[in-house]
Amino acid sequence: MPLETKQLRYAVLAADMMSFSKAASFLNIKQATLSRNVLNLEHRLGLKLFERQTRGAILTPAGIPIIDTARRILTEVDNLKNRARAIRNGDAGELTIGFCSSLTAGDLRFAIVEFQRRFPDVRLNGVERDRDFLHHALHAGVIDLAVVTGALADPAIKRRSLWSERVLVALPEGHPLAEVERVYWHDLRREAFVLGTQDPGPDLMRLLRARLTEPGYEPEVETQDVSRENVVAMVSAGWFLTLVSESALGFQHPGIVFREVHELTGQARIDYGCYWRSNDNSPALRRFLGLIRERYPET
Repeated sequence: MPLETKQLRYAVLAADMMSFSKAASFLNIKQATLSRNVLNLEHRLGLKLFERQTRGAILTPAGIPIIDTARRILTEVDNLKNRARAIRNGDAGELTIGFCSSLTAGDLRFAIVEFQRRFPDVRLNGVERDRDFLHHALHAGVIDLAVVTGALADPAIKRRSLWSERVLVALPEGHPLAEVERVYWHDLRREAFVLGTQDPGPDLMRLLRARLTEPGYEPEVETQDVSRENVVAMVSAGWFLTLVSESALGFQHPGIVFREVHELTGQARIDYGCYWRSNDNSPALRRFLGLIRERYPET
């Protein structure tokens, strides 16, 4: 017959109160019930744990280390139950977020910090890769959530809009457009551009081509498989211009001037969204999505 945690709890409480009757009264059970469970524990262990006396019960020399061990076991059992409850409720566990841009984008860093403040027992992991990698990683279950620009056309994945960022043109100091406050798309015709293959480079490339391509003319664009920071650094040499989202302003770029790009109807912007598997029932993910809804309410 296996040991029961109930028997351990009864024995520990009887030892703490030095009385079977007081322990039974505290538990709101009959003394006979408590005594029977403690006796069954002694039989199971083959040891006498208590000296029964008229005025109470005291531990035997053999009972002292057994009760100490029982106390540690019960603490671990309680910790296990609490941990399981926390994981079920999304208060603990693990969550892996993939992203393709700086954590400063859209105040994503502050959302993560707030999540960790609310749920300190949830372990957060980050994966920074391009959008295609994150798409496959999402399918494979490597990540739980992807924060990317543009759209992932996939019926197995759910999406929620997050924020949009201004599109800026990065210009070398001394460029004529550096002297104006507002740059329109038509001002950028005949300019040479460099864009990175890493996100959000591909989306900016599509936007650039859509706005500047016209009959008999396509914008001159060179692509480089380097980071956004290195793309911007190339601009300072004076060979190219580039487009960036406004989160790039969080970095220091000597010799570079940034100007907003405008449509006829207002600022040019690029959209960000978060994606997760439609069959992912992770409580930690549910908690994070709840925070996302608070921070980025849909209009």
